[in-house]
Amino acid sequence: MDNNGGGSSGNEQYTSGDAKQNGKRTCHRHTPQQIQRLEAYFKECPHPDERQRNQLCRELKLEPDQIKFWFQNKRTQSKTQEDRSTNVLLRGENETLQSDNEAMLDALKSVLCPACGGPPFGREERGHNLQKLRFENARLKDHRDRISNFVNQHKPNEPTVEDSLAYVPSLDRISYGINGGNMYEPSSSYGPPNFQIIQPRPLAETDMSLLSEIAASAVEELKRLFLAEEQFWVKSCIDETYVIDTESYERFSHAVRHFSSTTAHVESSKAVTVVHVEAINLIQMFLDPEKWKELFPTIVNKANTIHVLGSGLPIRGNCNVLQVMWEQLHILSPLVPAREFMVVRCCQEIEKGIWIIADVSHRANFDFGNAACYKRPSGCLIQALPDAHSKVMWIEHVEVDHKLDTHKIYRDLLSGGSGYGAKRWIVTLERMCERMALSSIQTLPPSDRSEVITTGEARRSVMKLGERMVKNFNEMLTMSGKIDFPQQSKNGVRVSIRMNIEAGQPPGIVVSASSSLAIPLTPLQVFAFLQNLDTRQQWDILSYGTVVNEIARIVTGSSETNCVTILRPTHEENNDKMVVQDSCKDDMLMLQDCYMDALGGMIVYAPMDMATMHFAVSGEVDPSHIPILPSGFVISSDGRRSTVEDGGTLLTVAFQILVSGKANRSREVNEKSADTVSALISSTIQRIKGLLNCPEC
Repeated sequence: MDNNGGGSSGNEQYTSGDAKQNGKRTCHRHTPQQIQRLEAYFKECPHPDERQRNQLCRELKLEPDQIKFWFQNKRTQSKTQEDRSTNVLLRGENETLQSDNEAMLDALKSVLCPACGGPPFGREERGHNLQKLRFENARLKDHRDRISNFVNQHKPNEPTVEDSLAYVPSLDRISYGINGGNMYEPSSSYGPPNFQIIQPRPLAETDMSLLSEIAASAVEELKRLFLAEEQFWVKSCIDETYVIDTESYERFSHAVRHFSSTTAHVESSKAVTVVHVEAINLIQMFLDPEKWKELFPTIVNKANTIHVLGSGLPIRGNCNVLQVMWEQLHILSPLVPAREFMVVRCCQEIEKGIWIIADVSHRANFDFGNAACYKRPSGCLIQALPDAHSKVMWIEHVEVDHKLDTHKIYRDLLSGGSGYGAKRWIVTLERMCERMALSSIQTLPPSDRSEVITTGEARRSVMKLGERMVKNFNEMLTMSGKIDFPQQSKNGVRVSIRMNIEAGQPPGIVVSASSSLAIPLTPLQVFAFLQNLDTRQQWDILSYGTVVNEIARIVTGSSETNCVTILRPTHEENNDKMVVQDSCKDDMLMLQDCYMDALGGMIVYAPMDMATMHFAVSGEVDPSHIPILPSGFVISSDGRRSTVEDGGTLLTVAFQILVSGKANRSREVNEKSADTVSALISSTIQRIKGLLNCPEC
């Protein structure tokens, strides 16, 4: 039988066979050790796949059906218990709402005018006041429109770099390489994207005292978690990483769950590394929100310091700093929701040459941050080592309540330590420290290959432009503050449109499209395929079906997979000379930045013309002023293995295309533009799947 019946505990199984022929059922009760192991595994993975079930069979000496039925029964029991708990909570909330509703109805019957204490307004008085409010609203709108028109008419039209350097992917350029036709120009009726403006409120002395106590408590908790490994840390049953033992942690911290929803869960992880950066410099970068974003560009989208309560940025001998920070974290795909935290960040030197930087959520006096995310005491321990090295130990410990918003193909990844966990922060820190070290050298290293990048200054300028390209690409992946097209999601493609007014990007209407899929190949195999220039023209819409050559390479890490390259679409003629295919593309280049680390990689690229690339290489223009519109790929392990050398791949493909350089907001958004870009990305995915011989993935 698949189930034990309504009253079964799930700790026994019934089998058929000879016993069934005799009209009897045989009951096999699991041993306490087997049940303990199954219970522990169920907490981390309630839906094991066939490979995981077979592993448990060998370990526990049980039959596959016994493992399968035990998990089925356990899931049924858990769901029944959750439903009962939810029903109790909902029944209580319903009774409370009914009581509140009755109280408000009674209050309305005897309400008095607050100004004169007289009886409430009648219907005619309410209608009259409502009409007055409508007139006032119309007057204020008209006043706002007049001011807006006046500002727009008198805004100085200064020449910008964008006027002469912009070369971005647009629908008419891209359609040339697909069907040779000219594309239409959409219209728009929306405003600029929504920016979160954080305006801190003044802190009272009691608030400062409370925040100081919270920070001190977080530092003390992290000390125990960092230094008492045997007591609080256990190996995960799934991926062999270390996670916090819940029972031991709750005994010493008296922590309470901040979310009562059945979809809420706790994530914990730790990792350690050694980087070639002085500890004091590393601390300064961690406490500066701009440098914090630069150090973790593939994790931190936005960050702001709301309050500084301590002594500001640390200097030698004075590293006790307390500040309130807001940050938005995002990785992988639009299918994974961003996480926002309002945290108290404390930096404290606990011993000579050893610092703890602790983060802990606190919302009592702030109205920012995602209510579905709460950070328990987390952070890092930084120890100064000889020769300008630092040892960094990292702990992430969070509660999240938006599991249902995450697409199912990413849930295994996020449930382990390779999603938003400590290992993600550590491997990113390692990679970015290597990149900073290589960008600071004055001479050209022998690993670089280029005839157009001849000086150290030119090399740094191109690397800086590549960093900004990756940053813009990651910010686009959140697809927030834009007009979405849900109907495209049915085809597996997420599409949104924005009016671009950000510096360093071409102004106008931009269509962003993204799709994610699982591929039964390792991340290294997928990365190698996308890096292969011999087959690139078969899937890349920007290469127009021509051969792509590499004309410059800057190595940005210890592995050659981490590099910034300049690519040029060309074709071979009979004399074996490389020439541009036609005059409309004779000045097109592509700047590409890519990396591969222990958890996955990224390939980000954008088209540029010769003049723009000249400015980037010469250093005559600040790279932050060069307009660029990147597209690319995010390559990640599927979370079922701990490294990129095995397991499957989660691939995100994302395009950004300039539809129109005109910012006309008076017309409606043309959905045909979204349909066209959706078709482009779908076609690219189908070509990639065909070339990888996995059309069914």
